[in-house]
Amino acid sequence: MANEKIRVGVIGAGGNTTKLHIPGLQAQDGVEIVTVVNRSAASSQRVADEFGIPGIAADWQEVVGDADIDAVCIGTWPYMHCPVTLAALEAGKHVLCEKSFASNAREAAEMLAVAEKSGLVLMDAFHYRYHPMFIRVKEIYESGQLGE
Repeated sequence: MANEKIRVGVIGAGGNTTKLHIPGLQAQDGVEIVTVVNRSAASSQRVADEFGIPGIAADWQEVVGDADIDAVCIGTWPYMHCPVTLAALEAGKHVLCEKSFASNAREAAEMLAVAEKSGLVLMDAFHYRYHPMFIRVKEIYESGQLGE
């Protein structure tokens, strides 16, 4: 896969996805977002137009079932994260899943087990870890200013 692009489908295009994930993915060499699906065809088209994404899908199942898509970015409401993640992994796609990753520990364990069995990448998009505020808190903590 040395010279091939990773073709990504975006499932759910709300605030975090449009502010962070789509621009972040588009900034990566070797990554191409090829389709997006949101709650309606109109909102899917609006996001596609705004970010120059060539296609929209009718529903998330269409994205997961597309053999030309290598990975999905899941930005749906959290109750959808587990079923969409499991379907995507079972369809052979790598997954970047927005937080909250799962509704409970059982779902998280099932998602992890399917990912490990498949050998695919499953990543939780918990972006606050690198937020400047949290980096500063970590620096203060590590400096010892807060005591033991």
